[in-house]
Amino acid sequence: MITLLSGHTVLVFVGIPVLVIAVVALLVFAPSIAKGPRYRPGLSWWAPPVWINGPVPTKPDPAHLPELPGAPGTPATAGSGVARTTGGASASW
Repeated sequence: MITLLSGHTVLVFVGIPVLVIAVVALLVFAPSIAKGPRYRPGLSWWAPPVWINGPVPTKPDPAHLPELPGAPGTPATAGSGVARTTGGASASW
């Protein structure tokens, strides 16, 4: 004897699993859809350049710049006798 499937049976055994699979697929793919396209090797870069902690876009006021060490008007040379305590690979220049 062949029994006919009712609409409720099809809904329970087909509709609910399809709905669960669709919700899980949406939860899996939603973050990548929200982020937008990614960079792929071999393609040109389309995003604008970003310089993190780069220089400020405005120029500082020269009146408020700190003074450089040393006497004004005297150039610092290697043989000037100024003892330097930091810098360089050996931290001696």
